[in-house]
Amino acid sequence: MKNFIAMHTFKSAALRDQCFEAMGTMSEQELVAGMTGDKAQCQMSWNDGGNGGMVLACWWKAESKDAIIEQIGEMNAFFDTESHELDNIIDLNQCDNRA
Repeated sequence: MKNFIAMHTFKSAALRDQCFEAMGTMSEQELVAGMTGDKAQCQMSWNDGGNGGMVLACWWKAESKDAIIEQIGEMNAFFDTESHELDNIIDLNQCDNRA
């Protein structure tokens, strides 16, 4: 699987609010199940918790950009997704000079 950073941009403030409301009713297990499949698995997600921002950023391991869209499924109604394959990773926490 390849590494992707996906920027999920909400289509409107109303849809953003609906998305966070729906996610707020889901258990962690339900969230993980919805974001995990054979061809794409969300590793981490960053957001502002619905405090006015219009973007979610997610790290995915996936076969392709299309596999991410397929895995998101019905949630595609809330946002547009732009994914970038980024397999060259520099982990600064692994550097010898890191304090």
